[in-house]
Amino acid sequence: MSGGHGHGFIPSWVKPPTGGWMHTPKNHNVNGLIALGGYFGIMYLLYLQGEKNSYNPRTAYSYATIQKWNEAAKEEK
Repeated sequence: MSGGHGHGFIPSWVKPPTGGWMHTPKNHNVNGLIALGGYFGIMYLLYLQGEKNSYNPRTAYSYATIQKWNEAAKEEK
């Protein structure tokens, strides 16, 4: 009943359609690269969405506008 083939006690009479426990398909390297590529692609899209929704007050106004405000503040003193 020990049909784990070096992976411990796994019943040999159970044959799931996916290949079983600790199954390594022939193209597992390609499958891993596809999965990692998809993961990093989704993370990149989430990063771009976060950058698009971020607010930086330094870029909201032009340098000329800020200079006008600074001059007006100096005149009030």
